[in-house]
Amino acid sequence: MVSVKQVRHKLWNVLHALCHDPKRLVRGIVLFICSIVVMYQLTDCFKKLCNPPISTHSRFDLNESMLYPAITFCREPAYKADVMAKYNLAMHPKYTSSFDQFPFNESSLEQLFGEATYNHSEFFIQHGLNGGTNNIEVVESLHLDMGRCYTLNPLITTKHSWKEAGYSIMLRHDTNISRVSVGDTPPGWHVFIHDETEGFAENRMQSSGRVEYLFLEVNEEMEIRLSTQHFFMLASYENECVEFSTVSSTRCGEICHWNAVVESVGCSGPWMPGIGVQDCDNAENTKQLIKFYRQLEDLDGTQCGCFQPCTTTIYTASVMNRKPFHISVPAAQLWVYYTSKMVTIVEEFHGYDFNQFVSDLGGSLGFLLGLSVLGLIGLLEKIVELVFIRRLLAEKRKKQMAKEGAGKDPTQPTRSEDFDTSNQSDDAKMSETGQPTETSLKQ
Repeated sequence: MVSVKQVRHKLWNVLHALCHDPKRLVRGIVLFICSIVVMYQLTDCFKKLCNPPISTHSRFDLNESMLYPAITFCREPAYKADVMAKYNLAMHPKYTSSFDQFPFNESSLEQLFGEATYNHSEFFIQHGLNGGTNNIEVVESLHLDMGRCYTLNPLITTKHSWKEAGYSIMLRHDTNISRVSVGDTPPGWHVFIHDETEGFAENRMQSSGRVEYLFLEVNEEMEIRLSTQHFFMLASYENECVEFSTVSSTRCGEICHWNAVVESVGCSGPWMPGIGVQDCDNAENTKQLIKFYRQLEDLDGTQCGCFQPCTTTIYTASVMNRKPFHISVPAAQLWVYYTSKMVTIVEEFHGYDFNQFVSDLGGSLGFLLGLSVLGLIGLLEKIVELVFIRRLLAEKRKKQMAKEGAGKDPTQPTRSEDFDTSNQSDDAKMSETGQPTETSLKQ
């Protein structure tokens, strides 16, 4: 085992030799600095290889067919003032104090929301896509703040782009309701343009970022130009997403929000269907339900495992024209269409792979240390020689020593045995001749 004194002696000899040879000293200092730089660069390369950075690449594509987004309409005001007054309530359920006068013994919340919101015929005059009324699927949904909303889902793709191939929607309003507004919002419709697979949710936390919002006033005609962006993201620690999911992230977040509210109160409302809990049947629980519903509306859906999809389509709406629109009843006209088939595609990819790692490795070792493949092979051979050949030599010496020890003849007599044998032979000769031999006389 090497002692500390021996190590110090060797280091002192090395330093002494370097000081008396300036060339070696300069070479050693440069080699030491380059080795530190190479170790730093290699550490950084290994980090990037284990956790590669994400880069973004954007390109344009010309689609042969255009897929239109889904459009959700919610009316403003959302509830009928005369029906709300009939049940001794304010104009909107968010004013929870008025539920103290609601007749729970005679009516239910489901009956209230069914009468106070607007059905399809009270909402639309006509709607169509690409000149056909059967090219649209209408899905209705009930919400606390927005009332009864209607989502128009496209059933076809179009091969042309312009006004005739897009949406044409005429909406109906009520004269009596249009004279009154809740807050600062004038009478009209909230328009949400979103991907059909995501759906619409009142929860702003889940809807924001992937939904385009517009407001259409009564007696107004609006033309909207669409543009499409497809995003293909990579799942990472900072940006968690899912490739495939049976439930959209919007729907998942909405259900997570509902469950949190129901667990806090113990009862449900008609705007939260499918929870499996009965509606609240008294004023106190109803007020608590609405209170928690509004407080928890920004609940993060990731707590329930709701992550955004890795593939997302975002529609951008640009208002091209707004002008007055007057017919025999209070109404509005909306046009939504493409003006171009050009689609923007944004893709994420790993900005560092194994090929780049090999390039960086070769560049660092070659430029700073002057190593090549042949030099690296020679270095490895020396390392193998130092590690293994010494061990083989030691084992060989042990075997040789063992053979030498085993090569000695165990039957070869020793000196004492030779002396005894010679005495026995002399005695025998004396007995035969009757005369002592030289050996016996000497003795």
